[in-house]
Amino acid sequence: MNQAIQFIDRFEFNVQSQLLTFFAQVSGLMVECVIDTHTLALADQQAAKLHFEQARFDYEDIAEQLIENEEYNSAGQTIVSVLS
Repeated sequence: MNQAIQFIDRFEFNVQSQLLTFFAQVSGLMVECVIDTHTLALADQQAAKLHFEQARFDYEDIAEQLIENEEYNSAGQTIVSVLS
């Protein structure tokens, strides 16, 4: 694990957009890691939390690679593919 990248214990879920966001701290800056979960049709915050917690380490590994490769969108976010 890269010592300059730390994942913090926080996530947000927007039911309408089906976007799940978790956060990494990279050299002191906050980076949003966004997962489009529309294919999973998560009903609420609790369902999103359960899905994220079950695959958390896999999502963090993917996000870490994206950050190390500096793969950010125009908003400075990393877009992480959903895991089913």
